Amino acid sequence: MEGFLIELIVISQILISIIALVVTFVFYYKNTKIKKHKNESHTSNDTNILEENTRHNFRITLYQQPCLITLIQLENSHLKQLKNKQFYGYIENISTSGLKFLCHFNFPVKERVLIKLNVAIKSYHFILKGEIIRKEEHKLSNQIAYGVKFYKLTEKERMRITKALNEVMVEKEKKAKMYKAR
Repeated sequence: MEGFLIELIVISQILISIIALVVTFVFYYKNTKIKKHKNESHTSNDTNILEENTRHNFRITLYQQPCLITLIQLENSHLKQLKNKQFYGYIENISTSGLKFLCHFNFPVKERVLIKLNVAIKSYHFILKGEIIRKEEHKLSNQIAYGVKFYKLTEKERMRITKALNEVMVEKEKKAKMYKAR
């Protein structure tokens, strides 16, 4: 009886992994077939650098996932001295089109701000470039949230992100099932 329960648990975990993988690829391929619409950033009028608006991609919440942020381009002439400034933040959520990070470093985003993010998700390391398109100040926690839209992301990088997010999703499902079993 005990052997049967172990086999049943293993089979159910495999099925959950397969379902999660299928859902991930269905969302991904569905979004690549949608007409390409350029999303205008409120920080920039130049849409040539932006990819299609895939905001409706599923997002995975990451709890306090550290990342290193580097400011690589600031259009505001008063902020030029901040170029190459590095600071740490935490990713709140991520998709294949962008992410949201929290930090204590406050800077204006009325003009284009391009950043480079170094982050590790599961066993994957990513160096991602993006444009800050949104800023939210959280006065109670004294943190600022920034929305980032990725740019110049290759198909290979997008697939690696999809794979890493799938692994996070499968792990969360396993933990949820283990918690329910108690």
